[in-house]
Amino acid sequence: MDTKSTIELILAGIMVLGIVALFVNRYQLKKGIGARIIQFAGVILVVPLIGILALEGVLEAQTTGTVIGALLGYLLSGISNFDSNSSETKKSTSTV
Repeated sequence: MDTKSTIELILAGIMVLGIVALFVNRYQLKKGIGARIIQFAGVILVVPLIGILALEGVLEAQTTGTVIGALLGYLLSGISNFDSNSSETKKSTSTV
């Protein structure tokens, strides 16, 4: 087994173990799946997938950089809106 195959196997393992750990965590805490958890699951699945596709040569260097940039832009774009909505909800429930 060469180095590339080992790295791809590790990345695939990260995908599987990450999702399993995510659902175990949600079950143990008895919480549902919200917007942040969906984003986290997307990162757990998409980032290793981009790595595997780049190692296999399916994605070129320029395409890989573009996809990673788009993913980061999407994930970071909604942070201020989500946090401000959460704080407004807390304020409105604490004053009642």
